[in-house]
Amino acid sequence: MSFVVIGTQHEFQGREAGFEGMLRALLDQRWIEPLTAIAEEFDEAIGDSSVAQRLAFERHLCWCNVDMTRREKQDAGILQEQDERLERQKDGNTYRVPSDDVRENWWVEKLVRSCAGTTLVICGYLHFEPLVQKLGAKGHRVYDRRVYLSTVPTIVSAEDRTSTSGTPGPSRSHLEAGSDSQR
Repeated sequence: MSFVVIGTQHEFQGREAGFEGMLRALLDQRWIEPLTAIAEEFDEAIGDSSVAQRLAFERHLCWCNVDMTRREKQDAGILQEQDERLERQKDGNTYRVPSDDVRENWWVEKLVRSCAGTTLVICGYLHFEPLVQKLGAKGHRVYDRRVYLSTVPTIVSAEDRTSTSGTPGPSRSHLEAGSDSQR
């Protein structure tokens, strides 16, 4: 299996012309394995449908929501931590909590079970690098990875209040050099 992974801000998933343009350009590319599906971390708070859902329908591709339902989060014992993180983020930082790994591992398993060919995967920027790493660790190829953001968010570990770069306190996350592109 192969993947193209996009990390973005969730508000762009509902309707944003630049984001839609980037998705259309990616859908028009030829991949080694045909593009057969679009999967995304989707929550109804984004709206009734997403740009990706509309494009999947338009292009006759499969679409799936890779995220866990509230019930699945409850069953996995992570609902409370996920809800508390959302409350904490009102301070302007993005917090990574241990249960994010549970969700990302769930996504990888769901992607592997439900998709064939090349799948375009859209997730929040917080999950972008961990998801790419988890797919690679399972032996799957990530052909391309893109970032579409208005600004690069500060990501702070909720456990020890250090940033993902390992420096004490909140600090700017950075994009790796390479094929990642930023808006």
